[in-house]
Amino acid sequence: MNIKTSAILAGVIFTSMSAPSWAETNLQTPSNVEILATKAVYLKNTQHQVTLPAGQQQLLVRFDSPENPHSTGQTMGFVNSAPVLLHFNLDDQATVTVKIPRLDTPQEINRFAKQPYFKLYNDDGSQLAVEQKVISMTGSPLLTDYNQLLNESVGATVVPVTMVKNTQEPHAVNPAVTQIDTTHLTAQQTDQLLQQLYQQANKEQRKNFIRWALEL
Repeated sequence: MNIKTSAILAGVIFTSMSAPSWAETNLQTPSNVEILATKAVYLKNTQHQVTLPAGQQQLLVRFDSPENPHSTGQTMGFVNSAPVLLHFNLDDQATVTVKIPRLDTPQEINRFAKQPYFKLYNDDGSQLAVEQKVISMTGSPLLTDYNQLLNESVGATVVPVTMVKNTQEPHAVNPAVTQIDTTHLTAQQTDQLLQQLYQQANKEQRKNFIRWALEL
């Protein structure tokens, strides 16, 4: 490893430990949206709030609401949707809020439960890009292992953009990895590029990168 490469990698490591853009994000949902499972954090029970690290996220959510939101009866029925897989990226957001349309009638609630969709918003009100897919399932929702369902749903189809899974020896060169020409970039631009690539990596890929950079 030459001096220039070592300096760049050292900068990535230092930035990963100190940059505020890699701070954790508080993801919140309304009372009628449940977080069932996330790839980043293991959940024993459904939640309406979870703290997530920066980077690519995959999680399951579900719409769950009284059929009549204005009823005060103790025996009111509930309507829930199939789980929905959300895939998005977190950078430096302090809080991200999941939102759905306003639903006032049983007809609107039942219609939404059949075709659920969710929007994510940052603190400043801007909308976060998100991919979503309804996950079909069988069996009782009460007996479903949603962590397992999430793993089965993600499989090998949802991967961080530009990242390549390393199945070779730690120091082997992977010919399938695209080589990036950085000769035309300034030092600041190179640092920004490395930071973006690091942010798109998952926890295990980041650990492998640090080991490689330190030649462990």
